[in-house]
Amino acid sequence: MKKSVFVKLTWTWVDPAIAVGIGLWVLPRTWTLLKASFNVLLEGVPDDVPLADVRAALLALPDVDAIHDLHVWAITSGRTSLTVHVVTDAAPAAWPVLLARVRALLEQQFDIGHSTVQIESVPCVGADAVHGETEKVPAVEHRH
Repeated sequence: MKKSVFVKLTWTWVDPAIAVGIGLWVLPRTWTLLKASFNVLLEGVPDDVPLADVRAALLALPDVDAIHDLHVWAITSGRTSLTVHVVTDAAPAAWPVLLARVRALLEQQFDIGHSTVQIESVPCVGADAVHGETEKVPAVEHRH
């Protein structure tokens, strides 16, 4: 009889130890999921999109003089959206070609399939002050 009591008392720590182990195993995964969920809910830039690289790639395109109002966010995981204003001195007749180049670059290099691109001959008022990305062309009043 004493042997069975001894065995019973010896193994009482196993259940709490396993529960603590499972809790410690779940905790980092929960944090990762919560962080990703908050990023989507707050419309933050997805971790897999290098915003500086997107900006540099857009500015490197021919006929792109400046960009401003660049925003990248994820509606759901795996579905990235982008909006940007592109400033160019190209003739308005050439804008459809520039738009196609911008969208192709975003799709091919950054896997951004949903983009809203506004092409302008001069940047919006306040683009310099707010975003600091338009250095070549003076701003004029522009309403959305």
